[in-house]
Amino acid sequence: MIDLLKRKKNKNKRLVALIDGEHHPQVTYDSLEKLKKYYAGKFAGLIFMGGTEKLVVDDLENYFGEKICIVEDIDTDFIEALNFFKPDIVYDLSDEPIVNYTIRMKVASFCFVKSCSYMGPDFLFEYEKKDIACSIPTISIIGTGKRIGKTAISAYLSKIFADRNKNICVVTMGRGGPRQPQILKGGAVNITPEYLLKLSKNGMHASSDYIEDALVSKLTTVGCRRCGGGFGGEVFLSNVKEGVAVAENLNPDLIVIEGSGASLPDVKTDANICIIGAYQSWESIVGYLGIYRLMISDLIIITMCEEPLADKKKIDFLKNEIAKINPHAKIVKTVFRPNPLSSISGKKVLVVMTAKEEAGPKIKNYLEEKYNCQVSNMTFNLSNRKELRKDLKRFCNYDTILTELKAASVDVVTDFAFKNKKAIVYLNNVPVVLNGSAKKLKDELGSIYNKIKLSKV
Repeated sequence: MIDLLKRKKNKNKRLVALIDGEHHPQVTYDSLEKLKKYYAGKFAGLIFMGGTEKLVVDDLENYFGEKICIVEDIDTDFIEALNFFKPDIVYDLSDEPIVNYTIRMKVASFCFVKSCSYMGPDFLFEYEKKDIACSIPTISIIGTGKRIGKTAISAYLSKIFADRNKNICVVTMGRGGPRQPQILKGGAVNITPEYLLKLSKNGMHASSDYIEDALVSKLTTVGCRRCGGGFGGEVFLSNVKEGVAVAENLNPDLIVIEGSGASLPDVKTDANICIIGAYQSWESIVGYLGIYRLMISDLIIITMCEEPLADKKKIDFLKNEIAKINPHAKIVKTVFRPNPLSSISGKKVLVVMTAKEEAGPKIKNYLEEKYNCQVSNMTFNLSNRKELRKDLKRFCNYDTILTELKAASVDVVTDFAFKNKKAIVYLNNVPVVLNGSAKKLKDELGSIYNKIKLSKV
């Protein structure tokens, strides 16, 4: 870590140190002298995190000869300290029990929100500035994990913008995306099962997010890829920058960039919309650097807000806690409903999904009542090829397969349907906004777009 402090690129950067009262002031003083000796940039001041066990001096500023910000409430005071010092690096000289591992993850999130790095004796959360900015308004759809409905929400929101006479281009960054960014004009290309099988047999991931978006929204999409994901959403490999350049050349009114898992686009966007699954534990949402994702978002959409995935108590808890972290963001609650893209009326259907199995009875009842079909069997192993193949072989009392366009839906499910003379129909998971808030959501999206547009002028 000493070598990192000595970096020449730190020459013009500001550093603040975190200290606590569990270390004797003389020990802290000597540590600060060592830190100042090795750091190549400007030492800006101290943030006192608390603790009284060894705090034998009253006037900390006079003792250390540095400006000090005192943190009494981590959720409010730490951000204020960062606003005051405007550091590029925060170095942690505190420790348990004042700053435990949970608090350190919160500190790292706050640092990232304020575009600074966070480091200590054996760790570094390095904030990487996103140097690619788009001349066209951009919105990123980010999330707190996989299988929470980002693609469905992305397609839904993009259609709302398109219905308001906006020319939309969706850029995706899936884990199975193409090596070179691929343009797919959903309104011009007939995305049939045969088309998808051909892509699959040519070695492509035929259920990649950009293909699903183009199929269900009929909009133009640009498929990209990524690999790896850090605590703060950074990726190891990505061609999203090239994909955004491709999208810019199409001259849309708005570019929607769809994140992947909990990873973020590696380009600077004008606004963020964060998707959260109501079934997720609070720890999985805010743990590590999850708070960072919530804090940078302009709009937060909670999906799957219904039993048995989440009861009212859990949903209310999520909404209240999210509002504490980001009181400025609007929060919208939604559920998903399956929408077959072709008629299944009068058919005996095998439903193949990535959804939670607990949602099976509700999905079955909805399909049968809404689309006049008979759901003979269901499998939720779409992302588990081994188990999926077993399910396809053991189920037999059906004539039509209804599947999401995800995971193994082409190379396994569609291929199986053709070989066994079964009809294949793809479905779209349509978000339904709860409590009659659909118009409010549309108005909020319009407000976000107008704010971005003004900032580009």
